[in-house]
Amino acid sequence: MKEFSEQEQETLLDVLSRHEQELKAYQGVHYVDVGYKFEDGKPTDELAIRVHVGEKQPESELESSQVLPHDIENVRVDVIQSSPALEQNPRDKRFDPLEGGIAVKNTRHAFFGTLGAVVFDAASSVPMGLSNHHVLVGQGGRKGDRIAQPSSGNPADVIGTLTRWNLNLDCAVCRLSDSREFSRGIVDFPQGVKGIVQPVVGMAVAKSGRTTQTTFGIVDGVSIEEFTMIPDPQNPPPTGEISSGGDSGSVWLAVANNNAVGLHFAGETDPNVNAERAWAKRMVNVARALKITLVDGGAPT
Repeated sequence: MKEFSEQEQETLLDVLSRHEQELKAYQGVHYVDVGYKFEDGKPTDELAIRVHVGEKQPESELESSQVLPHDIENVRVDVIQSSPALEQNPRDKRFDPLEGGIAVKNTRHAFFGTLGAVVFDAASSVPMGLSNHHVLVGQGGRKGDRIAQPSSGNPADVIGTLTRWNLNLDCAVCRLSDSREFSRGIVDFPQGVKGIVQPVVGMAVAKSGRTTQTTFGIVDGVSIEEFTMIPDPQNPPPTGEISSGGDSGSVWLAVANNNAVGLHFAGETDPNVNAERAWAKRMVNVARALKITLVDGGAPT
């Protein structure tokens, strides 16, 4: 599939920024971004402003006020049917040493997510565990909560304490204790994260999560803070799913260089294989908000 330049992408994002609120005001719209224009369920080589709805309906069945514009400032508008959902499911395997791509949870809650990677406080270089807000904090989470891997009543399974988070970016970190050794590697990516890059439409990416394990995707759309991926046709997932419940918190890596691109937080619920899509927050924004670096001794992001 065609990979667009960052300049092409930013030009459309600039247009989107001026019209985002008016597009989100349409009934049924839950997300807007810039990405591949789809035809017959397949991406084309055209870049468009995309409006995501839970269910597409024929224009003939809509009131004129409900019909989305076909173009904005000479940019095509595409309507995408998608249904993202936060992902969390149980898993009970202990990993020694700790590494990215494994199950993790707040002992206050019953659900699991993925420990995306071991990261570091940008000021002190203290090792920390990275995942989603809805995994490590959830409803009622508090600073100092015990974070475990895996879930059990054994104090030896506590890997650290909840430290800080950002709700808007659905991200959080826990300070790792000295009781468990850790690795900077991620399951199937033992070399770990090399750095951080911005997502670009057409970029080949991969993630290692606790449920669907290692899957490969292509960035098919970007927004100001987030981006989406569809399955890589050259490396399709065995089950057709590039993410599933429990994969939340996984780190999406650029296949070309192992740079971190985003933090996975949701997956598509539509069973149609052509609708499969994963959702992530831009890692540049996550690292800045959490005041972390993904490379030990690296400069603050």
